[in-house]
Order: sequence, then C-alpha cells, then structure tokens
Amino acid sequence: MKLKIQKEVILAPLAGYTHSAFRRLCKKLGADRTYSELMNATGIIYKGEEKELAYFTDEERPIHLQVYGRNPEEIAEAARKIAEKYKPEAIDINFGCSVKKVLKAKAAGYLLQFPKEMGKIVADTVKALKPLNVPVTAKIRLGFYEDTLEEIAEELLKADVSAIALHPRTAKQGFSGNANWERVKDLKKIAGDTPIIGSGDIRSWREIDQKFEETGCDGVMIGRAALANPWIFKEFKEKKDIEVGLKERIEFILRELQLMWEFFEKERACKVIKAQISQIFKGIRGKAKLNDMVMRSKTCKELIKNLKNI
Repeated sequence: MKLKIQKEVILAPLAGYTHSAFRRLCKKLGADRTYSELMNATGIIYKGEEKELAYFTDEERPIHLQVYGRNPEEIAEAARKIAEKYKPEAIDINFGCSVKKVLKAKAAGYLLQFPKEMGKIVADTVKALKPLNVPVTAKIRLGFYEDTLEEIAEELLKADVSAIALHPRTAKQGFSGNANWERVKDLKKIAGDTPIIGSGDIRSWREIDQKFEETGCDGVMIGRAALANPWIFKEFKEKKDIEVGLKERIEFILRELQLMWEFFEKERACKVIKAQISQIFKGIRGKAKLNDMVMRSKTCKELIKNLKNI
C-alpha cells in the first residue's frame, strides 16, 4: 500500500515535545503531516496506550501513530489495536530512536543491527493492518555502529513498507557529527516510487528547498528546529524569513498550554512545557533571565503569571 507524499514538510516525532497541542499549532503554521511520539508496543498490549501519547484531533491529520518494540508479533498486534481504535493515516514503526533506555530494551534503534528482523516486523505489521487498510511506514537511521543502509532498505522494501523516513546518522552517532543527506538521495534511488522522507540538521526554510532539490526526496522532516522556531513551516510556505518577537512566542506557549489541558493534568502540563519554553526563547535577548523566571515557577498559576509579566 503506497502513501502519496509530494514535497511535504513534516513535523518529526520528538519524545516529550510533539504531543497533540504542539502538532496542532505546527499544522496551523503549515506543517503538511505529523507523527505521534513513540508508543511502547508491550505497554499497548498489556496496559493499553497512554492517552497523552495517542491523543490527536482531526486538525493533525494526516498523522502517523508511532510504535516501537522488540517482538514482531507484539508490534503487529499493538499496531492493529491502535489503528483500529484511532484510524490514523499510517502506523509508523520506529527503528531510529537511540536513547539509552530504548537501546537497553533492545528496541527501536537497537534493531538496526538486524535488518532481517526489521523486515519481519514490517511484514507482520503490514499483514495485520491490511484488513484495516492502514499503511505501515518506518523511521530509520543509517545503521547501528556503521552505515548498512542498502541492506536495511532492501528488507523494508521487500516487506512492502509504504514510506521510509531516514535520519542519515548511525544510532551510535546520536546527534553528533553531521547528517549525511547524500544517503537520503541514495535511498530515494533505491526506493523507486516508495516515498522517502529526509530528516536531520535542517535549520531554515531555505535548507528545506535545498534538500528537495539535491536529493529528490518526497518529504523533509523538521524536528529540533521546529521546537525553537515553529514558524519555519510558514516561512517555507511563504518563502521568506519571519521575525517573531517575544510577545508572539509567549502567546504561542500560552495557547499550547491551553490545548495541553485537554489531555494532560493541569500541573503536569505546566511542568512538561518548561523544556519547550527554553527552546522557544532561543535567540531572544535576555534569554537566561527569562528562562530562570520560568523555571522557578512552582505552580501553573505562577508560570502563567510570570509569562504574562514577561
């Protein structure tokens, strides 16, 4: 089952940041597609999905709900459960996360060492979702210790994956060094008509244009740059830099907080959003002082008051 992705700019999944509220605001600013944060397959089967991770609204569509795990049967079953319940545009299998806790559980990025196993996970999930007509996509890196992209791509394409998002670094690199976009171009040549999404080190709307041009990819994923500058999607659509002042940034945060209360307990939402506030203040004069004021806020009421006072 193929997905239609044509020159899309996509909000990348980032654990702890890209929940429903942030996705909605990025969509309004011009993001073409969104992904949920990663959800644990074993957890979905035995405890049910975490509401704050699975929650989304129609405004966020097209959306890929992202699962990760170790066991092909569990991943396929978890994918079937959430696809049936939430009816997303696709289920994405995360093979890219290289956070220590996830690697220790021998899941996600750890599986890059076993391309055949990755192929089996995708094939089993494709089979489980066929009756529901929900495509399966994969988010990958170049390999684990070293670049084994061709081998990984061959297994995923053989398993009938509907799209591949590539962050062109190895799992062991984490976010160090530079993303090798030349490999996104290589993957596009191998994949034929299967959509390829490139991800990594995008800092401006001009670079998005450049990556489409240089690699022929079908989508460009924006992650860390969107946290500091969600307006990057609007900039790309309008092909111009947008100057966003402190007032507008604070209004963005307050609106996001309001939306978070739909699916987060109020005080927890205020704790969670603090990490993003420090991102969105990047480049603002007096950033350290502003951050200090925010971080010292002990309650929601105090946080909102301090933001409004700023």
